[in-house]
Amino acid sequence: MDEVKAMARAGESVGKAVGTGIKSARRNARRASEVGVAFSKHAAALAEQELANRGISTDELQERIAQRATGMSRKELAKRSRKARKQWEKKAAASRKQWAKNTTAARKELAARISPPKPKRRKWPWVLLVLAGLAGAAAVAFSRRPEELPVASADNDFTRRDTPARHRADRPEVPSQTDGQHQPTSERSH
Repeated sequence: MDEVKAMARAGESVGKAVGTGIKSARRNARRASEVGVAFSKHAAALAEQELANRGISTDELQERIAQRATGMSRKELAKRSRKARKQWEKKAAASRKQWAKNTTAARKELAARISPPKPKRRKWPWVLLVLAGLAGAAAVAFSRRPEELPVASADNDFTRRDTPARHRADRPEVPSQTDGQHQPTSERSH
């Protein structure tokens, strides 16, 4: 049992040591950050003072740093970055469009695999049948049309005849009637 107690006490002492170590590390980190902020403020103030002594503004300094680093001015860098951004946006839009097409196709394919679509009824046979019926009705209607008689023109063509007049007297098969009187026929019996 002495071993168990000894191990428990060792664990407690180690836990205390770790706790105090973490606490001191936090304090030291806070102090270091405070010192770092103060030092960076002091360094920035010294750098601005040095630049002012040489007659260089912070904007000019940025321009010179960009010129040395890339060989281009800040305006040229901004122009290039705008062009690059536009090209990237175009590529991104195209890829989004393609992705949308691909997902739509994948959804349709998956839906077709899950439940195949029912075959659609064709409407063309009915349309052809109706058109054939209309054509037949038109053919019958045109074949039964009465012949049209020629219409007389306005040049008084109706007074002149190309054919001689036909009278009942000229035709023996049609009996002639005179003044509305009927002649008795021999076939009739009273």
